[in-house]
Amino acid sequence: MNEKKVSIILPVYNGADYISDSIKSIIAQTYSNWELIIVDDCSDDNTLKICTEFSAEDTRINVISNEQNLKLPNSLNIGFHNATGDYFTWTSDDNMYKQNAIKVLVDTLEYNNAVMVYSDYTTINSCGQILSEVKCQEPEYMVMGNVCGACFLYTAEIARKVGDYDQDVFLAEDYDYWIRIFRRGRIIYLTDSLYYYRQHSASLTETRKAAIDEQTYKVLEKNFLFLYAIAKKNHLVYKFFDHMLKRGDNHISETKEFLIAVDKRYNFYLKMVKLKEKIRHTIFFEFFCRLKGMKE
Repeated sequence: MNEKKVSIILPVYNGADYISDSIKSIIAQTYSNWELIIVDDCSDDNTLKICTEFSAEDTRINVISNEQNLKLPNSLNIGFHNATGDYFTWTSDDNMYKQNAIKVLVDTLEYNNAVMVYSDYTTINSCGQILSEVKCQEPEYMVMGNVCGACFLYTAEIARKVGDYDQDVFLAEDYDYWIRIFRRGRIIYLTDSLYYYRQHSASLTETRKAAIDEQTYKVLEKNFLFLYAIAKKNHLVYKFFDHMLKRGDNHISETKEFLIAVDKRYNFYLKMVKLKEKIRHTIFFEFFCRLKGMKE
């Protein structure tokens, strides 16, 4: 049986420190029918030179160099517009696939009636030392956050239906895209850990947390009706509302007013949460005072 082709997009900006490891993890895959399209977003370090050298050694690797810095969503769109595979995915310059990752993801889509699959992953530090094993959640919990993690694969067919990544939600473009896929087909959560996700001080996740929250809020606003329907179906409405409030620090008053208008009982729920928190703090404070008194 012929292997279907997997298109892997690797958008990168100044990724010279780790990109060799990322590319090598793709070359080492047990699944061989892939193409790697690297989209360099005007790096001013050694990134483009490193990528070009890999491309010269492996015909499955192609490099696109943007003439100006276009940011992640546009770089992804450029990569996927040039993709020729049956399945699509993308990765980051500081992360790595485990050796069987692509095969497991492909097999899961091949033998299940689904349009996307995602898996658990392992976090590592800047030196590659393992920090933790991350367990994702089932797709219905997407109302509470981006549960799809960093390792995923989806069909080229669903990508054509969903369209491009939205440049207006840069920093949360992946979350928005998974929601849009979820509207149109079945998503499978795989409990295998297939990916190394690197945590370091220079990553977008670490340096842009406030901006990520704001953009996530925009995604929730944009997809509210669909997410609300999913939340109602799975008895997660207040969890969904809590998620909106948590991400919308700059919109607390109007968001709370809107959510209470949608479900008046949410106001009572918020009051009960506040009361429980007050009681918890009171009990803790009394316990602390007693403990301090015993020591004295």
